[in-house]
Amino acid sequence: MRIFTIGETTYDILFRNGQPAGSCSGGSAYNSAISLGRCGLPVSLISTFGNDTVGDLSHDFLTMNGVDCRFIKRFDGRSRVALAFFDHENNADYSFYPASMDVYPEYPSLQKGDILLVGSSFALRNNGRESLLNFLEQARDLGCITIYDPNARQCMTKNPELLQKIIQNMSLATIIKGSDQDFRNIFGCKDGESAYSKIRESGDKILIYTRGAEGAELFTPDFHLEIPARKTDVISTIGAGDNFSAGIVFGLFQKLKSKRTWKDLTTEEWEEIMSFGTLFASAVCASSQNYLPEEFGKRLRLEVNEKMNE
Repeated sequence: MRIFTIGETTYDILFRNGQPAGSCSGGSAYNSAISLGRCGLPVSLISTFGNDTVGDLSHDFLTMNGVDCRFIKRFDGRSRVALAFFDHENNADYSFYPASMDVYPEYPSLQKGDILLVGSSFALRNNGRESLLNFLEQARDLGCITIYDPNARQCMTKNPELLQKIIQNMSLATIIKGSDQDFRNIFGCKDGESAYSKIRESGDKILIYTRGAEGAELFTPDFHLEIPARKTDVISTIGAGDNFSAGIVFGLFQKLKSKRTWKDLTTEEWEEIMSFGTLFASAVCASSQNYLPEEFGKRLRLEVNEKMNE
């Protein structure tokens, strides 16, 4: 079983009170990959960035944290950059500066049981869309688990082209994971039940519906779960959703090591998987990083290994 996170890589420059306060490599798939690498899982990032200094920083940090970089396509040009401006509640507003070239990666061959995490604006690009869809179709046909996080930052109901792409992506996914804001922007839905009703129009899916400090919900064709959020002294919300997704991947990886499929998971097992999502998200919110603190990942890896050896 292998893990692939798929998406853009962005170098974030952070501002507090109008002044630069730090910088780090990021992007939805990148953040998830770093956290999973710090937990010792076999994760590869599928992405693109330039052969510039920013790209070198991003590549070196991935390698340092155990992420496989073989499927990253680099190009001669400027990497993608984002400015993140924090408000008084430590939420960030972004200004994005695109890379100087619009290229797409080459996708690896998949094996049954692999886990894919894909989403954000990368999954909506015109350039390379056919290759991405072919990859997701291959994953579906092989029985892989594909988690799709639309990460919708704008209202899609007035943009039918983007909305159609999102619906097409959902149709190829096993699990759709998104926030209450995402589904307001995509479908105009105000609750998880109405969002799940829309998603099920493309077949039997699983929905993970996150509500920030109010917790999260899981919808399946057979049952519904509600999971409370963990109380956290928030330093930064950057990467919270990405790491909720990473926690779900971490939980699935632990439960499916025995060659079972996701369809065999019980309600109790899904509750534990969801708890990893809230755990990862809260750990990142209590940190100034976009990913799990390194020591947290090591400790979690040791705890899991000890539990398996009992």
